[in-house]
Amino acid sequence: MGKEVHLYTSSGEGFLSGISGIHYHSNYYFRSRFRILTLFTFFISQLVLAFRLLKYWRNSNVFYINTILPFSAIWMGKLLGKKVFVHVHEFEISPKLLSDFLFLTVRLCADEIIVVSKFLAQNPALVPRKSRVIYNCVKKEIEDQAFTKEEVHDDFRVLMLASLRPYKGIYEFLQLASELPGIGFDLILSDSEEEVDRWKSSQKVPENLTIYPVQQDVIPFFKNSSLVLNLAHKDKWLETFGMTILEGMNFGLPAIVPTVGGVTELVKDGVNGFLVDYSDISTIKVLIEKLQSDIPFWRKLSLNALERSALFSTKIFSQEIQILLK
Repeated sequence: MGKEVHLYTSSGEGFLSGISGIHYHSNYYFRSRFRILTLFTFFISQLVLAFRLLKYWRNSNVFYINTILPFSAIWMGKLLGKKVFVHVHEFEISPKLLSDFLFLTVRLCADEIIVVSKFLAQNPALVPRKSRVIYNCVKKEIEDQAFTKEEVHDDFRVLMLASLRPYKGIYEFLQLASELPGIGFDLILSDSEEEVDRWKSSQKVPENLTIYPVQQDVIPFFKNSSLVLNLAHKDKWLETFGMTILEGMNFGLPAIVPTVGGVTELVKDGVNGFLVDYSDISTIKVLIEKLQSDIPFWRKLSLNALERSALFSTKIFSQEIQILLK
């Protein structure tokens, strides 16, 4: 778009790391197992960020905030008379008091609210403001390697990417692996090796299940899998989009996902996967066995998954963002 871009973000590698032509600025806050300490350092970081953004008061900038958390950037954009775009990914933040404060900030200060799914656009915390839906896309390197899965079906493996929080469905995944010993299962957790080892030592892990700590490169896992799961508990966690499901779709992976949330906009029941509640283990088990044994059926869903992933491409995402920011 020919614009100079300054990106303020937390330290460490992430989705927006290493983009050429961008001026990076770190805005770090300390994450602790003590929530009160994390909140304290977070609010201090927001105070620091507000002062750092004052230097843009003379420039004809737009402020694009890619999450509701950096509320001081939203405030400063409004105070400095800039056009403020807030890209919302969250349905709710914990604790609720903080969530209410952040969503109030968005409703009062954002000129444009972008959401990642139609489901999120209906979030009562955003009403009565209208939102524009722009679906997420995967990294270009994943999109560039998209392919069908026919050649690896003989080694049928089930993949799930989650965290150690119980409401992410990790215990249901262990149960499925235990009850389907003839099928391989892989669980990638977004936690450190020490945390994962500590958790594994307290569980009875079946031989057909391999558990991994956080991975820098998940592409090999998608390439070697045949099915991707999301077993989030809809009563405790609502997926607003489902990035790992979309990543799997780019590699021709059918998916089994919850019955509510933004992830249902990626998966069409019976077409490129299935919508099943996490508690219905018996149905999930039957579907996994059918996909593993009925190769033509699996291949049909696999091709549909790959085809549907094209509707959430980086090209479409880029075009919609550029139109919005013009």
